[in-house]
Amino acid sequence: MKAEQKEVKMELRGETEVVLKRYFAAPRQLVFDCHTKPELMRRWLIGPEGMALETLENDLRPGGKYLYVYADSKGNKAGVYGEFREVIVPEKVANTENYAMDMSAFNPNAPEDPNATVESRLFETEGNGTLMTHVCKYASAEVRKMMLESGAGPDGMEVCCQLLDKLLLELA
Repeated sequence: MKAEQKEVKMELRGETEVVLKRYFAAPRQLVFDCHTKPELMRRWLIGPEGMALETLENDLRPGGKYLYVYADSKGNKAGVYGEFREVIVPEKVANTENYAMDMSAFNPNAPEDPNATVESRLFETEGNGTLMTHVCKYASAEVRKMMLESGAGPDGMEVCCQLLDKLLLELA
């Protein structure tokens, strides 16, 4: 395996899409499980600096909902939530993604934002490992620009991927 395979590669597609690719030196099923099973996700999925993952709920099926809540030491909370659109074990997960910057005002029964980000992760066996292709389709070019500037691009993703690499080594 070449070192550059374990770096996040980014491609901008059109005006609203971001495609991120990353190789993991582990079997596809294990990489898929680490992206979908809460007990494994908690071990590598970090959030904004200074915040820890407090709540992680996954109803992993088409139409199922998910909620990840991050909290800081002062009790401030923010969340990421959405609905799974497609789940093909261990090949693909597609979902919507929304943000709740103030969890005290969060209503889990409110209709989803029609401008939610739509994302998918495709897991492909490549050699002895797995190539993950993560596609994010944003509502507009402005939203894509804002997300990339916020650290949601390769640099932010790479920090999580390095933690995931360590977990995969432990589990393999």
